[in-house]
Amino acid sequence: MWQAWDMALDLCLAQLPMVLENEDRYVHSSFFEDQLTAFQVWLNLGSKNRSPPEQLPIVLQVLLSQVHRLRALELLGRFLDLGPWAVNLALSVGIFPYVLKLLQSNARELRPLLVFIWAKILAVDNVSSTLALIIHIILYCYTLYI
Repeated sequence: MWQAWDMALDLCLAQLPMVLENEDRYVHSSFFEDQLTAFQVWLNLGSKNRSPPEQLPIVLQVLLSQVHRLRALELLGRFLDLGPWAVNLALSVGIFPYVLKLLQSNARELRPLLVFIWAKILAVDNVSSTLALIIHIILYCYTLYI
């Protein structure tokens, strides 16, 4: 993954002189799309007797990007559906800040996926983290009706 990041960074920086001198359009990196595709391939090949996906932290980061959010949520839901070990891995990577951030989203198309992801977390997570999430969910739902 770090080699892919280095390559993406090199490609972005290589454009800089042309963009500054000629005012050419910047060509966006496909790094995040590529990481989502690698994560999808990992899910499609199955997880038995395999190491955890190295793309999981990137998938969580991509949740903050509106461009790739729906695909990232779908893939994350598939991953969490693999069982408690997958939920615990996502929790260890730090899924809570991302989930809490998405609670503020008004996008209706994300709600079914978010509810599924929250249900998976609540089913596995310990009481302290779950309580914090429940409080945020209640506050979010309360703001919907005000």
